[in-house]
Amino acid sequence: MVKVKPGPMNRRLSMKGAFVLVVACTAGLVAVAGAGPAVAADEVSFAGKTITMTVGVAAGSGIDLYGRVLGRYLVQHLPGHPSLVVINQPGAGGLVGHNSWVKKAKPDGLDVTVGGLTEIDPASLLRANVQYDPTSFKYVGGLGAPSQALFINKDAVARLRDKSAAPVVMGAISQVVRGGYYQPLWGVAFLGWNLRWVHAYEDTPELRQAMERGEVDMSSFGNVKDIDNLLKSGKFSVLSQSGTVSNGKVEPRPGLGDAPIFSDLVRGHIKDPLAQRAYDYGENASQVGRWFALPPATPDTILATYLKAYEATVRDPDYIAAIAKTDPGSPQVSKADLERVVHELSKVSPEVIDYLQSELRRQGFLIGNK
Repeated sequence: MVKVKPGPMNRRLSMKGAFVLVVACTAGLVAVAGAGPAVAADEVSFAGKTITMTVGVAAGSGIDLYGRVLGRYLVQHLPGHPSLVVINQPGAGGLVGHNSWVKKAKPDGLDVTVGGLTEIDPASLLRANVQYDPTSFKYVGGLGAPSQALFINKDAVARLRDKSAAPVVMGAISQVVRGGYYQPLWGVAFLGWNLRWVHAYEDTPELRQAMERGEVDMSSFGNVKDIDNLLKSGKFSVLSQSGTVSNGKVEPRPGLGDAPIFSDLVRGHIKDPLAQRAYDYGENASQVGRWFALPPATPDTILATYLKAYEATVRDPDYIAAIAKTDPGSPQVSKADLERVVHELSKVSPEVIDYLQSELRRQGFLIGNK
């Protein structure tokens, strides 16, 4: 169980776990009307009150920026136009802040949170022994992960399938398993790709510079700016892309040319049923972006109020312009799609996690090591 020391940062954290997952399940604005309880949202007013948003990562991070942008416009559409306070409580990829939030949040609509994959990923929850159930959260909406483009230096393409050649160097940010890393991971496991991982970079800008300097041959990128710059250089090609789920179908990302969706490349190459389940888990996990939610026991009237305000927010031109600056290319996701992915992830068994972690260790990830 994650232990959180009491302190000033916790005084405002009267919140009970609620996440608003962000899974890339729809490729555009998704109306959330009809996704929530059939209750009159107008009965609730937040006039003269303050909404406290807990963010389990550091200020300035992608999830933090998403929460602040969403919160700034959401309160304008909530009845009574409440004020907003954002509290950052980083630690263990968001697990520290959310473990505390789940215990303390009151289901009165005044405590909300945002997060990403880590806080709902069964692999993360098992490692940290977190004592909460993500499927109980009252999800409102969020942003899906954009299709991740797996870039490779054109001069390294031939080495990828030649085991007698020097391995293609795959650049990665620390030892964290990000959504875009599943393509090279499964490329090695199921397609026999010849590569080695280098976990030497702190953030995406540094990793992109490493690509441009030739320090690494390959890595995955989802940000529009990174993709545009790498394509314009002429030195790289897109080996594959993760795709974005829209209405149950995986769609390619505009702007990536004819880069194949990775699931098409790997189809028919997975023979072991356990390996297939691990692959399916990775597919669901890679769709998760940002999410926003309320505590588990939140009444239907309050949830309906938030759903109505959220729908108005994602259609607000000012919000659309603001979010495009922080999360360009990320699709809006509905409550229903968020809940679907959370429930799919919740079904993942420990043996699937063990299989995945064994494969990660085999490829050089420091899983389970201090």
